[in-house]
Amino acid sequence: MGYISASLGGLGLFLLGMWLITEGLRVAAGPSLERLLSSWTSSRWRGLVSGTLLTVMVQSSSAVTVAALGFVNTGLLRFERAVWVIFGSNLGTTLTAWLVAMIGFSFKIDLFALPIIGVGALLRVFAPFDRYRSLGMALAGFGLLFMGIQVLSSGFGQMGERLSLGMAGQPLVLMVGIGVLLTTLMQSSSAALAVVLTALAGGVIDFGGAAALVIGANVGTTSTALLSTLGATVQARRLAVAHVLFNLLTALVALALLGPGVDLVVAVASGWGLAPPGQLALFHTAFNALGIVLMWPLEPVLTRFLLTRFKERQRATAQLQFLDRNVADLPDAARTALAREIERILARYPDALGGLPRPHDERLKGIAERRQLLAGLGDFLAMAGRQQLTEEQVNGFRIGWRIQLNLSNMEDALAGMNEHGRQMIRQPDHEVAMAVLAAWFEQMHQQLRRGGDPTEPLRFAYEQVKDALMQRAMDGALTRYTLDLALQDLSLSRRFLEQWWRATVHLRALLDDPEQQAPLP
Repeated sequence: MGYISASLGGLGLFLLGMWLITEGLRVAAGPSLERLLSSWTSSRWRGLVSGTLLTVMVQSSSAVTVAALGFVNTGLLRFERAVWVIFGSNLGTTLTAWLVAMIGFSFKIDLFALPIIGVGALLRVFAPFDRYRSLGMALAGFGLLFMGIQVLSSGFGQMGERLSLGMAGQPLVLMVGIGVLLTTLMQSSSAALAVVLTALAGGVIDFGGAAALVIGANVGTTSTALLSTLGATVQARRLAVAHVLFNLLTALVALALLGPGVDLVVAVASGWGLAPPGQLALFHTAFNALGIVLMWPLEPVLTRFLLTRFKERQRATAQLQFLDRNVADLPDAARTALAREIERILARYPDALGGLPRPHDERLKGIAERRQLLAGLGDFLAMAGRQQLTEEQVNGFRIGWRIQLNLSNMEDALAGMNEHGRQMIRQPDHEVAMAVLAAWFEQMHQQLRRGGDPTEPLRFAYEQVKDALMQRAMDGALTRYTLDLALQDLSLSRRFLEQWWRATVHLRALLDDPEQQAPLP
């Protein structure tokens, strides 16, 4: 049973190393990731290269897939370019197989892995800046990854000596299914590839079975994208479907050409002097590259098809359009997405004043819908706050919380004004009060539509409306009760204006407008 313990321990070290690498490099890259995805994807070639390079950098196609989903939601990345980032990530993830094959089985790993872990840990503890500490975490992850390969190789080596699994006669569909299951359970195609490579090196499986397992692992990596679309936006679901279709097409072609393909790869790799693990890494790269070649003429058709699907949620009025769990995993992109979502919500408020001071059921419906949006906004901020954040990122989310509070105060004011109108309309003198207030609310509506600080231009008008209401009461045209309701309405309207302006200024701070300083709510 010792080889089982060694195999499990090696797999655990490998997965821990992959997680440290991905999380560390994601934080260390910071805004660089956003700049690369937003500015280097102006063509299909650039999208493909960006996806490949980013996957090589962070050592996780799943992380790049989730990043692409998030950037599509923010509008920083066009959908037709994002699909090529996804395709490139599949090619980039083949580097892990090369690292495992060329380093993991060729060198005495602990000679360089242990120093890397030590240097990374020291950086993580003593570095003065967040990004350097994250880089140290990634370095330690690389060391753990290779230590995991060493332990995993030891376990499979003992297994190969004691067992004769051969698996040469097993159905290809079964081997592909095992590959899919491995990747789905571990949520890492790189970890599944490491298991397959070490099993091949240890003599547990033959090359044909290993090739089928690798094809299955390539399909299984789409499970991360599918899980990421639960509760996600329309664009995220489209991109996940594109990812699944690409991987399925690649797998079907690779299976159809498996016999001659394996023979060709082995012949080429043998000429290069590659051992079986290196030959399998070459096979992995070759069939992913073939998938990209096949998708080159097909992608425009696929994109047009997907852009006509999944429209239901986009039409929903009480659903977030730019924020979901994928964006929450990307703090730098999340700030941009948060600003876009808040802009969309804030743009609803000028028209929300329509019809005041009279009550209306549609106003209550609008309040309920916006409260649902604000609840989703709060959930998103809570999710984003659980990430590893730099001080700059923390400040951005603090601004988001302030805006959420401002918007909640505005909803309370609107609900209060609607209720006052409901009570006022029951009074016999309500027409007198409403005639005075209606002009005031129309001024508010027009001022909000024009933008800028509404509190100063309307300050004099506010006092005029208050004096007019009091004069009507002194003339006997308004009862004390109706006057009290009208003045409360007026007071809530001023609070609404103040909170709207505070939210606007906070939004400018969120967008990094240097001329604006966000006041406290």
